[in-house]
Amino acid sequence: MLFFVLACVCLIVTACGVIYGITKKDGCGFCVAGISFFIAVLLFLPSVLYAQDVGEVKVIRNMGGSVAGISADAGFHVKAPWQSTITYDVRNNVLSFMGDEEDDQFEGGSANGSAITINDQTGTASTVDIQVNYSLDPQTAQKLYEDYGTQENFVKSVCAVDIRAIPREISGQFDTISILTARGEFTKAIQDALTEKWKGYGLNVESVSVQNVVYPDSVKTKYAEATAAEIAKTTAENNLEVAKVNAQQKVVESQAEADANRILAESLSNEVLTQHYIDALSNADSLVVVPDGSSPLISTK
Repeated sequence: MLFFVLACVCLIVTACGVIYGITKKDGCGFCVAGISFFIAVLLFLPSVLYAQDVGEVKVIRNMGGSVAGISADAGFHVKAPWQSTITYDVRNNVLSFMGDEEDDQFEGGSANGSAITINDQTGTASTVDIQVNYSLDPQTAQKLYEDYGTQENFVKSVCAVDIRAIPREISGQFDTISILTARGEFTKAIQDALTEKWKGYGLNVESVSVQNVVYPDSVKTKYAEATAAEIAKTTAENNLEVAKVNAQQKVVESQAEADANRILAESLSNEVLTQHYIDALSNADSLVVVPDGSSPLISTK
């Protein structure tokens, strides 16, 4: 708008120079008129032309405060001199809340702040580092401007509030061990809740990353003890299973040996033994038959 006003002033100077040159027949008037007209053109162009980068959407605002529309295409565009543009970034923006930042900082669609304090299902407090990547549907920029003004104000009023509130709500559904060991499920629950909450604003949640969960040292110690106990329990159970397998193997081997002995004993009947006896006698070189109960002397020479 300022460029348009200055251009109008230069046009007035141009007109005055032309009038002066005609009435006074002085070439200086025409010279001043030419210079001021050239300056007016240079000042007028920025008031009606604006450039738009890829990944931006421009909300076109009238001088009275009403919204004339939006521009979502990159390149040069024309607007009325009394109109202004407000930029919304539709690229992937990052909301990062981690560490010990004292105050939240906002820039366009991005924000940085301190880690979030949560309470899990058992009431144990911890701090969580969380980062959210999101993008904005260009067609919702006009509605967001009408409701919240600039994109920075929208992020401050909605996104920064939700990114603290929703993890606190979700954490109440998980106990301490689950948050420490099943972080993927905890992260997914946060992303699902943010996606559902923000879709009405035209925000697409691209990713949520819970990068660090910090519990008090006392909780960490108890968790370490519980983990050690669980490992010992698992080791004992594994050893018991190995012992059971070894015992079962010995039982099987013993049973197999007993079955073999039983089968052998059943196969050695009197008839079989007699036949083996006869077969052994038939292979002898000499045979001496004596009465039953006698004690004969046999010479081996």
